[in-house]
Amino acid sequence: MEKIFYKSILTPHEFEIPKIKWSRFIGNVFHIKDKDEAEEKIKEISNKYHDATHNCYAYTYGTNINFDLFGQLNITPVYFKSSDDWEPSNTAWKPILSQIQWQDLHNILIIVTRYFWGTLLGVWWLIQAYSECAKQTIWNAQIVLVEMTQQKKIEFDYSYIATVMNLLNKYNAKITNESHGWNANIIFEINKWYIDIFSKEIFNQSKWSIIVKDA
Repeated sequence: MEKIFYKSILTPHEFEIPKIKWSRFIGNVFHIKDKDEAEEKIKEISNKYHDATHNCYAYTYGTNINFDLFGQLNITPVYFKSSDDWEPSNTAWKPILSQIQWQDLHNILIIVTRYFWGTLLGVWWLIQAYSECAKQTIWNAQIVLVEMTQQKKIEFDYSYIATVMNLLNKYNAKITNESHGWNANIIFEINKWYIDIFSKEIFNQSKWSIIVKDA
């Protein structure tokens, strides 16, 4: 059975391109799981380069699965946010985000720090500089495939424990939490490609008593 993976960069990486008309451009890339983690990393870099002129960024997190008219699988982000940090409008965040999209990366944050030394670049050069810095930062980092999973939960009578465990193993699901009372409750992580078929199979094998829900 085929799993779904997305491309990302798990190991943080920093890269500085050669100066452009005396301006320095320093890129930082991070893997993020949500908005809070992204904002924490932005604050971290802003503090590290507190004397910089600009700390511009773009990030995306969350993944959706959809299909185009030809039945090809597409992975799209759930959310994105960006900032020009007082650079002229769209000269920083757009080229940064474009590099993320062009490389088809997900759950990713790129921050490009600029030190301005008095020579104006103009809009075209700014766009090229931010784009090149984001691109080189990505290329010098390690792109990896990350399994696209989602947390789900089920509640069931103990008489179905063997059925549940067999199906969890069949679909390579990982139990992340469980509790035991009158019924068993399990929270598990499963590849998004398997969710529908797993839900149907466990529903049928439990005689329509086990319903898969969002965790």
